Amino acid sequence: MKLAVVQKRVSRILLDFDLSIEFDNGASIAFSEVMIDGLIVDEDNQFEGLRALATLHGLVCDDADYDESGVLRLTFEGQTVVASPRDEVESWEYTAADGSTVVCGPGGAVESWPAPEHPKSVAPTVERLPSIGATVVRLSTGDDPAVEFSDGTKLLFDLPLDAGYLVLRESVTSSSLADSVAAAQRDWVVELSSGHVIFYRPRTT
Repeated sequence: MKLAVVQKRVSRILLDFDLSIEFDNGASIAFSEVMIDGLIVDEDNQFEGLRALATLHGLVCDDADYDESGVLRLTFEGQTVVASPRDEVESWEYTAADGSTVVCGPGGAVESWPAPEHPKSVAPTVERLPSIGATVVRLSTGDDPAVEFSDGTKLLFDLPLDAGYLVLRESVTSSSLADSVAAAQRDWVVELSSGHVIFYRPRTT
């Protein structure tokens, strides 16, 4: 059975609780465990998985299908992504732009739901200094990369993926304006509980 991402371009790769691939038609696929070109990625090596899936950015999906046992196979210009069922948790979840979903549940049971009649409105995140105590809840790379925080703020930049483990799920301990540049172009300085410091020049004023 096919998913409606064939001939669609990979626009972003995201990591929050799961790894996700987002396509330019608004659809996305989230994985709790996935294999990309022989590398198995799960909860223990998500940052390695983020780097591996980032190589898909800009590629077009050649094929996307799942079988009756719940195995999902995606191909991208020679690269292969496979998600197999897990015993105790969901393995993958496809969400179309209209909100309809297909989910591979524990043991490989595949279920689908139509688009909701009344979709829930989600408040957009905004480019702003995060508040003290806010937690980094999502990293994304690709088109419109961002670091997103639990207070609804985000910083619009492509975080070096090797630093992802120092940023995701860390809380903000300091959030301020840098003093060393002209007031009209002052950078934002965000320090996290890991000790990692982000120097950021805002795109909007």
